[in-house]
Amino acid sequence: MNISVNELANTSTANLPREIEIFLAKRVLQEEDNKDSAVQSFQDKIGKLSVNTHKNVVNASGTILHTNLGRAPLNNNAFTRYSNVEFDLNTGARGERNTYLSTLMQQLLEVEDVAFVNNNASSLFVTLANLSKKFSHVIVSRGEIIEIGGSYRLPEIINESGLKLIEVGTTNKTRLKDYKNALEEYSDSVILKVHRSNFSINGFTEEASIEELSTLKNLFNTVLIHDLGSGLVVSDQFLDKFNLDIFKTEMTVQSSIKKGSDLVMFSGDKLFGSIQSGVIAGRKDLIEDIKSYSLFRTFRCSPTVLYTLQETTEKYVRKNELEIPFWQLVTEPYDNLLNRCNIIIQNISYKAEVVEGESVIGGGTMPDSIIKSPVVQISEAKSTQLLELFLQNVAPIIPRIVDNVICLDLRSVFEDQDKVIIDLLSKK
Repeated sequence: MNISVNELANTSTANLPREIEIFLAKRVLQEEDNKDSAVQSFQDKIGKLSVNTHKNVVNASGTILHTNLGRAPLNNNAFTRYSNVEFDLNTGARGERNTYLSTLMQQLLEVEDVAFVNNNASSLFVTLANLSKKFSHVIVSRGEIIEIGGSYRLPEIINESGLKLIEVGTTNKTRLKDYKNALEEYSDSVILKVHRSNFSINGFTEEASIEELSTLKNLFNTVLIHDLGSGLVVSDQFLDKFNLDIFKTEMTVQSSIKKGSDLVMFSGDKLFGSIQSGVIAGRKDLIEDIKSYSLFRTFRCSPTVLYTLQETTEKYVRKNELEIPFWQLVTEPYDNLLNRCNIIIQNISYKAEVVEGESVIGGGTMPDSIIKSPVVQISEAKSTQLLELFLQNVAPIIPRIVDNVICLDLRSVFEDQDKVIIDLLSKK
């Protein structure tokens, strides 16, 4: 083959480190024995890698908590140097983690204590694994034995925790007596209530409430865990103010605690509107036991995550919910979105129109809920060509494609990003 590693690396037009170009060139030359095919393979690899560097994107899909785009959008104001994550500025010595964040969260959620881990799957696993020191079984309704993205299956998590799963009821009906019968047979059990966040069961259904399960767990002197998942914490007054009735059927963390859950866990990057993390809230004795558990450290959050959680929680405590990007998007008035759509149409070179659309919350939450939103529908260009143009933009634009037509749903686009769309579509 008449091409060297350096010569092959020199064919790259991507803005990647030279070391990466050399690394890929060496790999390609080990796989290819023909110069032309080596150059083609190298340029394909370097091109794909360059596109997939981590970058900001414009989410015009209308899915507000888009799992593939990081779920809850963030204002990235986290510190970039040192922090006092485990240093007590009062004593000048090593201190406890999360003193202020924990106090904020205790006030917001009205709980005795909280613990923080890297995601909500970790919340459930570390909680169950810790409880397996005192209990042998966990009782779950068959209608709540869930699977979520990334091959997460509840029975497998429970099995790995060291507890044995006791299934009760049926897919559509699980009554209080089903839990009671299981506790009478397996007295060394905890009760787990799981929120069906990414699917729904309607029609001929029945389930035991948190209040009923709380009474039952007190009777049998056990523990009630609520894997709430989505993490809604805003007040009814906030929802009423902005006519957000779609959230009214979603239980809040505070409500679950008040109704008798011993531990409630939820994701930081869903309806809470913060960074990927898991929050475990509830009884102080149970939380302290989790924090002292040997495996807890393996799921601990980074300082950047803790700082971002602190910023978000403080906004809730100060009643500044609209400073949280997720709630900014959700509460944006329809007329404002319509005006922005019309401005975009007036300033682009493609034929487009505004049509009625439906935005969704996404992120494995509220699968039956939609928000009416105006949508820019681009009918002139072929969707495949335009999609390629969007994805290769410096700030990639992620649209929604309906019946092979590109749609831009501004419900999930921040207003200062409209210019990115206009700049791209104003030239042909």
